[in-house]
Amino acid sequence: MRSAVPAIALAAAAAFAFLASSGLGGPSSQVAWTVETLKLVHGGDPVKGKKLHEDCAQCHGDAGNTDIPDVPDLGGQDRLYTYKQILDYKGGSRANSIMNESVKSLSEKDAADLAAFYAAQKPFRAAAPQKASSAAAIRMATIGDGARLIPACDSCHFDRGSRNPGYYGLPVLQDQKFQDIVVQLTGYRSGERGNDVYRVMREIAKGLTDDEIAALAAYYSGTLAKPAK
Repeated sequence: MRSAVPAIALAAAAAFAFLASSGLGGPSSQVAWTVETLKLVHGGDPVKGKKLHEDCAQCHGDAGNTDIPDVPDLGGQDRLYTYKQILDYKGGSRANSIMNESVKSLSEKDAADLAAFYAAQKPFRAAAPQKASSAAAIRMATIGDGARLIPACDSCHFDRGSRNPGYYGLPVLQDQKFQDIVVQLTGYRSGERGNDVYRVMREIAKGLTDDEIAALAAYYSGTLAKPAK
């Protein structure tokens, strides 16, 4: 399956270019990946980040991981992604009343330090055994659906969402919580979450069914769970 990803990546790039040029999307974040910003994020201090995390631990756990189903695990998450989300919450590009209030006093350096701390932690479920994924999920993740202009998820998020260093600010999906992945994809589909640049995730997710979202959540979380009723 891996050999199909580079070819699909070209299709994904073409689709994203179309969205950017057609007027269907627009900037949904104030974060620009300049050389200065990249240096700032990669120079984040995890020791200072750990101190800042003390105010976040009640919800996100001691090391950025928690058992709360729809709260994302931050341990091992890509630092560029975490940095962007913090600033998007701060600027209002991503709406959540708790997070918008929690990060309003953080500076860009604080965000970089927190992102460095979380990136240095171990993923919560990294050692969990991987269960068989459905054929539908594997197809959507590795091939996509050309008829619906849905590119392979792994073309951007890499093999089973492990990490793609070639794309700045994309999340690690591997071993994230099933329910949180469902919440995020559903939010993109409805437009409730809108901090994806050029509407890329919103345009993709709007074509997904509930069953496909659940299948993809199971694929990336490594579980066979179903959405909570």
